Amino acid sequence: MGLLDWIGRRRPPAVSPGRAGTPVKPVLASRRETASGITVSAYTAGGPPDGYVSPYLSADEAEELVHLDDRGLPNLHVVEFRGEWWLAETSTGRLVNAGSRVLRRMGIWSVRVRGDEHAPGTLRIGPARLVREPDNEFDANAVAIYQDGIRCGYWNKGAARSLAKILDNGQEMSTYAISARPPKVIAAEQRVLTHLVGRLRP
Repeated sequence: MGLLDWIGRRRPPAVSPGRAGTPVKPVLASRRETASGITVSAYTAGGPPDGYVSPYLSADEAEELVHLDDRGLPNLHVVEFRGEWWLAETSTGRLVNAGSRVLRRMGIWSVRVRGDEHAPGTLRIGPARLVREPDNEFDANAVAIYQDGIRCGYWNKGAARSLAKILDNGQEMSTYAISARPPKVIAAEQRVLTHLVGRLRP
């Protein structure tokens, strides 16, 4: 049994993202998902209350805080938040949006799985596999997501083109499903992915 298979049986510790000593008081009127798979939240009328710190890093904050260490590993790890798993910046515990440019520059891909409602398999939290489908009749850049040899959906079409180029060039990407509902996966080279999910170990 490989490391990713072993940790796939473990659940991560629950966390409450926010700066030390600052209460996180989410006051959200609605949540919607853009075409890129990024979740956008709207505050209630009047904006956020005094002292509110969003559990999500803004794009500027992510650019400032997220970086590689001297081993070439990101200061990120997987955490559980509101029943879903997210990538969080280590020093603050705050969450990084899937479409963050800083993640892509580090070779970390994260996306909401598409077409899962029509797939023969159901994605569950744990290791997965990416399979290119260059002959797919709907999208020549299609990247399917498999678990146990069964297709569970596809990589978001808007982001699949760039990922397809990487896979077509022969680069191997390890993949891990971090949420089943909604289905979300992250992919990166194996040592980076192992680092990201390593805190799931007891």
